Amino acid sequence: MTDITFDSENVSLGLGFLELDPNDQRSTRWSVQLGIKHSTGCFSYLATDVWFDTEVWDQFRIDLSSKEPEILKLFDMSDYFCFVIERTATCFEITIQVHEPIISQGTIRLEAHFKSDLDGPFLRNLGDAFAACPKFW
Repeated sequence: MTDITFDSENVSLGLGFLELDPNDQRSTRWSVQLGIKHSTGCFSYLATDVWFDTEVWDQFRIDLSSKEPEILKLFDMSDYFCFVIERTATCFEITIQVHEPIISQGTIRLEAHFKSDLDGPFLRNLGDAFAACPKFW
């Protein structure tokens, strides 16, 4: 089940709530689906064991609803998923990083950077998607 669905410009993001840690009410487990379009196709990422601290999640939601956010950050507790939006004088600069250890050895890393117009729909659509998601804690 996807609780947050966002699709704007070059990014599609789906977040599905899976559980609240019974031993730590500040830890929530989510599935993450990410698609980043490029000129010849799409990079995709899927993870089903991503843990977010509820305080980080709540702050991201608050920042999304702010009239003039400067920097918005959503990152998981292991730093495997990081979504950063920074407001500059002329645009929003968006950075998305995913990092996964490989079971045998090594890691896989994807990092995307792009820009969005200040008056474009990106931030508004993202805010609407998060606002529509129920709070499970």
